[in-house]
Amino acid sequence: MLRVPLVDVSARARGADARRRLAVEIDEACREVGFLVVTGHGIDDGLRADAFAAARRFFALPVEAKLRCRHPDPNVPRGYKALGAEAQAYANEPGAAGPPDLSETFALGTEPVPDDAYHRDGARYFAANLWPAEAPDIAAPLLAYRAACQALAVDLLRLGALALGVDEEFFTPYVERPIGTLRLNGYPAVDGPLPPNQFRGGPHTDYGSLTILAVDGVPGLEVQDADGGWWPVPHVPGTFVVNVADLLSRWTNGRWRSTWHRVVAPQGPGPHPARLSLAYFQFPDYDASIVPVPTCVAPGQVAPEPIAAGDFLAAKLARLFAV
Repeated sequence: MLRVPLVDVSARARGADARRRLAVEIDEACREVGFLVVTGHGIDDGLRADAFAAARRFFALPVEAKLRCRHPDPNVPRGYKALGAEAQAYANEPGAAGPPDLSETFALGTEPVPDDAYHRDGARYFAANLWPAEAPDIAAPLLAYRAACQALAVDLLRLGALALGVDEEFFTPYVERPIGTLRLNGYPAVDGPLPPNQFRGGPHTDYGSLTILAVDGVPGLEVQDADGGWWPVPHVPGTFVVNVADLLSRWTNGRWRSTWHRVVAPQGPGPHPARLSLAYFQFPDYDASIVPVPTCVAPGQVAPEPIAAGDFLAAKLARLFAV
């Protein structure tokens, strides 16, 4: 049985010795599972509740209002994607069999976008957010929540660097102007049984460095073990599910696992409730060259070729929305 560990990261504020012990715990979780359930994270409960309330207001809008928030380029992770617009499994396995995911999403990025050469040159990674005119009040809580998740992700990366035996600020220069996305995932209620190959979110790995996920308590998230078995991730109120994504796994030369996961559709006669989650996909700066951490490369070992974070993301998104 695969067990996702519960890690109290409040120790990061208790001095150097406590941080080193915590780093060992995080390293073990990232090597063995690639997932951890984080408590002691410091993100205010009220801020999180406001973000969930904003997400519910968005998904409760009439379909016509949500559709007006679609981005004209389907490969841009901004705005609304309707039911059937994506299949998570396709990003990892082009041409994968099975229907599109049973979910609708709303994605947002940096706001405001700084007006400088870096952001202008990378404009495709900093597309404007698309807010619904019918619910203008959702912007402030979602942007505040996104900022809090970004700060937590950077702090966790500092602990990760300590775990890997490099300077705590090793990752920081690569995540100062990140292209990460906060995505609201709405999984509608279902009245009855669904086909066995229908997922709310098909099997996939995430693409960036870390994912910080908040869930509403409705089950469905599962992770895959080394033998191909699937296990549910426990819900602990007030915590976040944090997982290693592809680029961080590449950064560690495979020491840390970017674990396959999925959101299963409910089975049985129903009716089954809707499900809501908030996923912050922390992603490095678009021009960050991902080269393995020196301590993760054995003498004489051939490390993976460098890859630009932005190019990696663009390739993944092109496959994700090829439904």
